[in-house]
Amino acid sequence: MHELITNLQNHPWILLALAAVIGYLMGSISTARLVYFLSTGSRDYAPFSEINPDGEEYVVDLVSATWVSKKLGKNYGCITAILDMVKVALPTLLFKLVFTGHPYFLLAALAGIAGHNYPLYHGFKGGRGESPMIGALLVVNWFGLFIANGVASILGYILGSIMVLRWSSYFLLIFWFWFYFQDVYYVIFMVLANFLFWFSMRKDMISFQEAKKKGVKFTEEQLSEYMLMGKSMGRFMDKYGLINILKRLSKS
Repeated sequence: MHELITNLQNHPWILLALAAVIGYLMGSISTARLVYFLSTGSRDYAPFSEINPDGEEYVVDLVSATWVSKKLGKNYGCITAILDMVKVALPTLLFKLVFTGHPYFLLAALAGIAGHNYPLYHGFKGGRGESPMIGALLVVNWFGLFIANGVASILGYILGSIMVLRWSSYFLLIFWFWFYFQDVYYVIFMVLANFLFWFSMRKDMISFQEAKKKGVKFTEEQLSEYMLMGKSMGRFMDKYGLINILKRLSKS
């Protein structure tokens, strides 16, 4: 085995291909479909209709942990999200521990996220890629993920924004990776991971932008519930987010 590993280390293009293929095929495993089938015995993976905070309905054709939450409840959705993390974390960890010459594991992680979003086995119809990205990041730099989430929480509180609290950490990690690793490969990985995630979210973002153009104003409580984070966090932001406190003081 040691001789095989050493031989592969001397053939970087083979390792790059292996990382991409293994990562993608593992990422293409649809744990959402698996959990749904094992729970219901049904292969009817029909899309669900989502109601925007402005009350308008649109169809979500992604099959993901969110889809499972909508179909079966949050407990099953949580199980699915954990499995999505694991399926990408495992090949990433394998390449990180075994092939140490170059960061091949970054390609395995990125391919895993792409496989989740565009699974080979299911007509390239997958999820948004957030859970697989978290699974990859726990292997790549777990404490960086926690630091970025801490900063995102502070920024979210200052701006009174659930969306900043929930998602800005992925953007912040681009700068953290540049600062911590001083390696362009890590930065490229995080830029592309962000691209895959936000590209998969494009329909949601367009829907929100269209609602804003109509003059619809969302409360953080509405957004928090819509994002399956519960009402309490959003309600806290509406009442005690720093920018909202300052706005109330300026009016008094």
